[in-house]
Amino acid sequence: MPAPSQALCGVVVSAGKMMKAVKVRTVKQVYDSFLQKHYTAHKSYLVSDPNSSLRTGDVVRIAARPPASKHIRHVVTDIVAPWGPPAEERPPIPTLNDLDAQYKAKREARTARRKQRPEESKMGARPEEIGPPLQERHTDVVRGPKVVRGKARVVLERSMEDS
Repeated sequence: MPAPSQALCGVVVSAGKMMKAVKVRTVKQVYDSFLQKHYTAHKSYLVSDPNSSLRTGDVVRIAARPPASKHIRHVVTDIVAPWGPPAEERPPIPTLNDLDAQYKAKREARTARRKQRPEESKMGARPEEIGPPLQERHTDVVRGPKVVRGKARVVLERSMEDS
């Protein structure tokens, strides 16, 4: 179970429209010192739901995790109050330990694939694939700006001997 500061409770407001993701809306009380009143503030999170076990209306507990994508930075830890079919009839929600094990397995597989790569692909293109030397490809070489009467002018110098 994550620390209480990392765990949030909210209601699923959008489910089944994205693959392995749901939108959860959380509510908190905020005090306005000018009005001297409390009001409810809403915040929506995109949450990872790997087994697509959540339905719109479920009350869930979410926790912050390493990013699954650009916008998904939370994961469902458990269903507090299901809406519709009971939670036992739905696909199980993976525990945080299961998610950590999957993450580590993916990471190890990735490093193993990188180690199997040939050396030249790590370095980029081989020298013979780059092309002819620079002097054969370009006839003019820019030397830099030269200031003449307050105006900058670029001076070109020929790099080929035949001109």
